[in-house]
Amino acid sequence: MIVSPSGPSTLFCCLAPPDYYRRPLFSEREVFCGPGCPTMETGDGFSSLNTPAGEFDLATVVARLPAHQRPELIVVKADASRDNLPRGLDRLPGTKVLLVGDTHHFASPLRTLLAYGAMESFDAVVLDHTRQHAHVFLEAGFERVYWIPAVDYALRRRDIPAGATRPLTFVGQVGVYHPWRRHVLERLVAAGLPLAAMRAAPETAADIYADSQITLNVSLNGDLNLRVFEALGAGGFLLTDALSPDAGLERCFTPGRHLATYRSPDELAELTRHYLDHPEEAMVIRRAGQAHLLEVHSPQVKRSQFLAAVFDDRVDPVLEVRSERRGSGALPAFGARFRRRMEAYEALQCLQLTASHVSVHGGDVELLAMTRDLVRVGFADPREDAAPIVLPLPAPAGTVRAEAVTVIPWGVPWSGMRPDTELGRAEVDGRMARLPGAFVLCPTASARDHAAASKHLAGWGFASAESGGILFHCTDPVRYAARSLADATLPTALRHARVAALEPHLATADQAIGTARLALALGDAALSERALQRCVALDRQRPDALAELARLCAAAGRAAEAAIYANEARRAALAASPTPIDLLPELDADTLATQAGGHPGLERYRTLFRPTVVPSTGERRRILVVTNLFPPQEFGGYGRKLWEFSAELIRRGHEVKVLTADVPDLARPGMAGTEDIEAHVDRSLTLYGTWKDGRAVLHDDPARGAALIRSNIRRVLETARDFRAEACLVGNLDLLASEFLDPLTRQMGVPVLHCLGNQHPGYAPEAAPRSPLYHAGPASGWVAERLAAAGYGLSSTLIHPGARVDYFHRAVMPATDRLRIAFASLVVNYKGPQTLINALGILHTQGIDFDCTLAGEAPDVDLLARCQDYIQRHGMAGKVRFAGFLDRRGLSDLFACCNVLVFPSVFQEPFGISQVEAMAAGLTVIGSGTGGSGEVLRDGVDGLLFPAEDHEALAGRLRRLVEDRAGWLRLALSGRDRARDFTVARSVDRIEKVFEALIAHKTGA
Repeated sequence: MIVSPSGPSTLFCCLAPPDYYRRPLFSEREVFCGPGCPTMETGDGFSSLNTPAGEFDLATVVARLPAHQRPELIVVKADASRDNLPRGLDRLPGTKVLLVGDTHHFASPLRTLLAYGAMESFDAVVLDHTRQHAHVFLEAGFERVYWIPAVDYALRRRDIPAGATRPLTFVGQVGVYHPWRRHVLERLVAAGLPLAAMRAAPETAADIYADSQITLNVSLNGDLNLRVFEALGAGGFLLTDALSPDAGLERCFTPGRHLATYRSPDELAELTRHYLDHPEEAMVIRRAGQAHLLEVHSPQVKRSQFLAAVFDDRVDPVLEVRSERRGSGALPAFGARFRRRMEAYEALQCLQLTASHVSVHGGDVELLAMTRDLVRVGFADPREDAAPIVLPLPAPAGTVRAEAVTVIPWGVPWSGMRPDTELGRAEVDGRMARLPGAFVLCPTASARDHAAASKHLAGWGFASAESGGILFHCTDPVRYAARSLADATLPTALRHARVAALEPHLATADQAIGTARLALALGDAALSERALQRCVALDRQRPDALAELARLCAAAGRAAEAAIYANEARRAALAASPTPIDLLPELDADTLATQAGGHPGLERYRTLFRPTVVPSTGERRRILVVTNLFPPQEFGGYGRKLWEFSAELIRRGHEVKVLTADVPDLARPGMAGTEDIEAHVDRSLTLYGTWKDGRAVLHDDPARGAALIRSNIRRVLETARDFRAEACLVGNLDLLASEFLDPLTRQMGVPVLHCLGNQHPGYAPEAAPRSPLYHAGPASGWVAERLAAAGYGLSSTLIHPGARVDYFHRAVMPATDRLRIAFASLVVNYKGPQTLINALGILHTQGIDFDCTLAGEAPDVDLLARCQDYIQRHGMAGKVRFAGFLDRRGLSDLFACCNVLVFPSVFQEPFGISQVEAMAAGLTVIGSGTGGSGEVLRDGVDGLLFPAEDHEALAGRLRRLVEDRAGWLRLALSGRDRARDFTVARSVDRIEKVFEALIAHKTGA
């Protein structure tokens, strides 16, 4: 074809926006199109066109072009992201070229591009930065395959300065997709070198290259990336990683003359120091490197090379790739064996992304040839297979380490292994029991074989690294250890070592208890105890683990510990079932206590669970309780404290009658601890409103509301009379009535203690009861101050809501290996869940590991939707969940698996009982300290405070815990002790004393 001096009319279907590329790229008559391209018109046509992402019909794009822009050349840059896959090229005239994008990462990158290229019948295939994959396209049957390095890079030339102001820089991405790069950079920083890593726009990046003594490059995965050409073009001194000969770096540049190369992080650190100390040597190299690039790799040269190859099949011998085939030559294109080779190669290439070295055990010659370009992949000497490592443990997220892969073909005809036979399965299991690493490469002959292999490997605790893939990794090391111990030929020392190796990697309670059982079977009681302690630190509601700890402690003669663990086991079993099986029939609590000989820790523990069965004042009274809501009908915890007070009063022998409203819609099924006093409850009152979006709303008909108020007043007074009440305990009166307080105290002479959960008692200051028999019980000092400031002038006694510390208390402190955060409140703006979610976004960005459960109703559906959308958009969907309403049992179970409660309330909280419950469970509370909630925590002593709505400060407090785990434990222990100051029993002691004082005043005693 005779090409016009200005180049052929070209349509370039690209992956990036046009500004990323140089113009002109292939021709002075070119139009860019792609999902990242804007539609931009010129005077007589278009410079770029926007297309849909993914697959789209290219003919419809071409149809928009005027006749003089109809393409003679179509270039499609595609990769396995599948963002740019135009279809229907066969219906268009002209020459079609597939410009191969990234094939060194993504899922199935080569198979995706091979399939796409075959479907669209391209005239030529051009690779720019992954020369090592040219052989794959040739072996797949593509006849015209070319390598033109950096064909689409943009030259941004800078003059080389006499002296650079930046010592060592890296410009580029260092994120979750670049673990090896991040590892290399971190090693440089750890070596004390002055590295500055940054992101920059292309023009700014060129300035940085020119102004740096050393420009560092770390390829993503063995690719000859554009940074090599961009840095040299800008006059930078480039220190880049040595690639395999197949990648072509040394065909383009000479190390030591045009740039410098390193083969390991240690060698990189050494070379960095050398060139920083010898800038004149570096200057010679950077000048030669830029000069060579401008002469041999200028954009004009790239364009000429491209057009010569595509239109005339002319290739510089240095760029020739058609002799690069690595296979046996007998494999049909896209045949089963070829596809399995591709699967195996892609699996190892993917693993190289996150490994410092990959050792392959059991591979064949063909696989060895396929992987020769993977510089950190090597094949182990067969003699090394006899020396397995201790355990194939998975690497912690984000870490880079050496990995080992064992190749186990499954049903592949030429492998000689027949897993469908008993002998073949035995061979597979023999290899599995002696794995030298955490990965298995399992080529299969068919989908059926893959399903069978997946099932069998699952029994060993292995799962496919990607759906349908042939690379399997150990996801359950405990299961693997247990299965491998079943091999009778495994040496005893290795058995013990394998179980011991599990200990630092126990991430779940199930893993921990599984390890404990394996250790116990091997007779290692010490390891078993440590694993059990880890189990209950992760989940303090595991009765089986607690019971086994009790037995181990009893057998070791540690009676006090045994007694505590035994009681914790029984409490956990009771929480799980109302009729639990006694897991420890052989251990009697009193006998263990006697053996402990008055151990102070045990005595302090037991005091929490000794019920008060007589009044603190010695007098049993007839007490009427009046409140608007009473569990199991509940909304936001309003009625819970009155239930706790009523239940405790009943336990102490008082005769109690509860008068409340009946709101079935607010019933919470399964609410722990509400069934046993329902016989004392009369639900004959009627509310004159309801709650909407977390706030009280009156009924529309005022006359009906007034009638309900009168009815409620009458019912309270009648009940007090019929019950012969000696005292009345009043709770929240919202939507009920308050006008019964005066006649109850003045006319009937019944003393009233009104537990005020907020600063609004239900009546105006001028309507406050003035009877000396009326007494206020504010929930906090803050509530008392607000009442006084509002002019209520009430006599009062502080009555904290009271927490069931005995119910929530946990003797075992939670694990602090990572943040396990709880939120326990309504999901409404004034409770501050949005502050928590924003703080979690900061932690996520900073790479701090956490999970978070938000427990509570969500009456504000819009806020819930916004929070969920934020979580999804910021990639935290696997870390944050909304549990909805949890009753006390559910909340206790949640706290048993958490180590932090965040109490981010925005409005002035009257108290904040969930803080006390969490502290009792050993959680560290981080709160906003608004209103009375600030009276629970002492900042830096038994919790942490932060300014309300300041999500950055909250993130800082959470980060502080991770950075000082010893301090974290001190806070948690102090908080657990602090919770004892707010028990229900203490509050009821005060209630009894107030009643006795009021009764004494009434009788004049």
